[in-house]
Formats: sequence, C-alpha cells, structure tokens
Amino acid sequence: MKLLSGLAWAALLSLALALTPQGRLQGPVQVVRVVDGDTVELAGLGAVRLIGIDAPESGYNRRTSGPEEVRLGLEAKAFLTRLLQGKRIWVELDVQERDRYRRVLAYLYLEDPKGDWTYGGRRFRQVNLEVVRAGWAEPYTVPPNVRYTDLYLQAAREARARGRGCGGRARRGPRGREAGSATPPIPRCASPRRPRTWTAGTSPSATSRCCLPTRTALTGTGTGWGVKN
Repeated sequence: MKLLSGLAWAALLSLALALTPQGRLQGPVQVVRVVDGDTVELAGLGAVRLIGIDAPESGYNRRTSGPEEVRLGLEAKAFLTRLLQGKRIWVELDVQERDRYRRVLAYLYLEDPKGDWTYGGRRFRQVNLEVVRAGWAEPYTVPPNVRYTDLYLQAAREARARGRGCGGRARRGPRGREAGSATPPIPRCASPRRPRTWTAGTSPSATSRCCLPTRTALTGTGTGWGVKN
C-alpha cells in the first residue's frame, strides 16, 4: 500500500511539473527526412526550421567555420534522425510562421507517455528542446518567436556542464583525446549569429499564413492545408 501510495504521489508530481505548449498542437504529420540538426522535411509542408535553436552546419557553405563544424553537424543530424526517422509528429507555430527562405518555423512534438510536456491529456517530448538538452544545438532567438527561450538557455547550460553533444566532443576531441593534445580546436555547436528582426509589414508571416494538414487535432479542431494568402 505504501509503495502504491508513493507511486501515486510520484505520478501526481510528474503531472504537476509537466510543461504545457503555449500554442495549439496540429497534426500528426509524417517526417519525410531530416535535413540537418535543426531542419526537417515534413509531408505536405516541405522544409521546417526548428524555432529557437541552431545546430552546426552539416555541409560546407559560406557560414561553415571549417571541417570540425561539419563533423559536429553530421553528428547533430544523426541524433535528430534517430529521434524522428519514420515518426509522425505534432506541430506548434509561433508569431512568425515562415522565414525569409519560405521554410515553416515550428516547434515539433513527439507523443511519448514519458514525455515532460502535456497537452489534451497526452504526454509529449518537444524535439527542439531535446536537441539542446543533448548538446547538439545552441539557443538561437529570433524575435518575435521567443516562446521558450528561457527553457533552451537553461537546457544549454546543463548540456555544457555535463559535457553532452558538442560540449563533450570539444573536451575530448574527434578521437577521444583530452583537450590540450594535438587535436585542433573544435568550435561551439553553432557560431553566434546576429538575431534578425522584422519591421512591421515586412515579415513573411505578414503576407502568408501556414496551415497544416486537414486532420482532427488533439483539441478536436481541424485546419486547412497549404498556404493562405
């Protein structure tokens, strides 16, 4: 009886401490592929950029700092692939729904009975937060999408303190050698970038609205499909 009572209290405490999405979850939507550590392709939506985080570049481009960043970027991509491959996910939008590259901006959620997010009587894991917790991305805040900034900052501090992801690789090097050996310096998970701000009337979300698949969401409502001008 005491054991059952303890388990019941633990369950109640877990529920009380659960996080709650600030917006409506829509979906589920099939993951088509993982592009890199902070971008995925979803069925019917195309490229979706995870809000609030920035992973290392997984390919060479004008923003790539060098081969070590690409190596870390490929590891970040592999982590996200393991998390999402073949899965169906739920999508939460924020104030600005598309970026200048026309990618959908979103927070993604995986349904998981052990998740620390609760919505509509179900439990979830937030993908954006999981990538930061694992140390494979840094917080990257671009107003007006600032909904979970504090959570990401806290998760990043803990990941660095525990040597997870990029932090662990930075200390030990690509072949497990301790820092201070012949191993070249390894960059942070993501190079700091100047936050972009949009003036009134110039934001992509001011001229078009992203809509998700026609399905019964957890709230019991549906949405259209595509982009409404």
